[in-house]
Amino acid sequence: MIERLKKVSLPALSAFILFCSYHYGRILGVICFDIGQRTSDNCLVVHNRHQFKWFCLSCRLVSVTAVCCFCAPYVAEIEDPYEWLLQCFRLSASLICGTCIIVVQICYEKELLRMINSFLRLFRRVRQLSSVKRIGFGGKREFFLLLLKFICLVYELYCEVCQLWHLPDLLAWFSTLCDIFLEIGSLMIIHIGFVGYLSVAALYSEVNRFARTELRRQLRSLERPAGCPVGRRQLRIVEYRVDECISVYDEIERVGRTFHRLLELPVLVILLGKIFATTILSYEVIIRAELYPSKIGMWGLVVKSFADVILLTLAVHEAVSSSRMMRRLSLENFPITDHKEWHVKWEMFLSRLNFFEFRVRPLGLFEVSNEVILLFLSSMITYFTYVVQYGIQTNRL
Repeated sequence: MIERLKKVSLPALSAFILFCSYHYGRILGVICFDIGQRTSDNCLVVHNRHQFKWFCLSCRLVSVTAVCCFCAPYVAEIEDPYEWLLQCFRLSASLICGTCIIVVQICYEKELLRMINSFLRLFRRVRQLSSVKRIGFGGKREFFLLLLKFICLVYELYCEVCQLWHLPDLLAWFSTLCDIFLEIGSLMIIHIGFVGYLSVAALYSEVNRFARTELRRQLRSLERPAGCPVGRRQLRIVEYRVDECISVYDEIERVGRTFHRLLELPVLVILLGKIFATTILSYEVIIRAELYPSKIGMWGLVVKSFADVILLTLAVHEAVSSSRMMRRLSLENFPITDHKEWHVKWEMFLSRLNFFEFRVRPLGLFEVSNEVILLFLSSMITYFTYVVQYGIQTNRL
């Protein structure tokens, strides 16, 4: 059994998780395109599905209408201020993100398809650079993060579906189903953001691996003793490799910037909503635990909301840190000083990396990095301490 587990390819498992997540997004109507093989060369490409897109848009519009007609009046009648605030923010975030999904699917459909095809083309180019054949997605870090995200998705679906049990009538069942469809679809934005930034990190990691090993080995092969010139054919091969590596780096930065521009507003809304929901849910679980029959389930929601924020931040950090890795490979590590045109080309490339540095700044408000995790952790610990002290002083604990 252990020997079989050792033979399992983690990148292949990561690709399987992405495959399941892709179909999960199609069921929720967030992903309305097909990913299939092109008949000419069997490469993965994205195809548009107009009929399925309009079906998804119709379902989302029906859900928005049902939530506004049936769920919003119920939320307005809630007397508890904390519960009212939580439900208002949840509905507002779901409606805003649902509207963003509709706008992206209608107005930015072609740009979205071009961006996804660019991602797939980049993976093919990176695999063609290296002589080592790789199958799947990413490595160990990507698999670990994807596995945690998959667990969060399963728990999220379980908690939402449990709301459909023991409803009094068909109207309550329909309105709750529309609310679940709209909310889970809106939460898919933060999951798509996680996968997108993790894809950028995986691309940078593979190109960095190629530059550290194969490209460096090819450049060192140009080192010859005096009187032994390098052949023109070998120079052309190495020059092609250098140009292709630089071109791939530039395209990764461009595609990553396009992805960030398309999703920065809905990702920011969901991210703030997750942070706010974590604080409210933690207060509810600590102070008014007697109102909830399943304390473990409520704490699971708190941990799940916390994990969504952490995983998105970690994916962004992986992408940013991997993009900065190339600058650490200084010119002294590559024997190109005898070829002046390569030296100038490499200096221009490194200058371009410094100028067009890949960063994630939602609407320019703040930079998503590991500092966000530390800030979030410290804030939550301080908040938990305050809530516990408040509960002790008011004899609620």
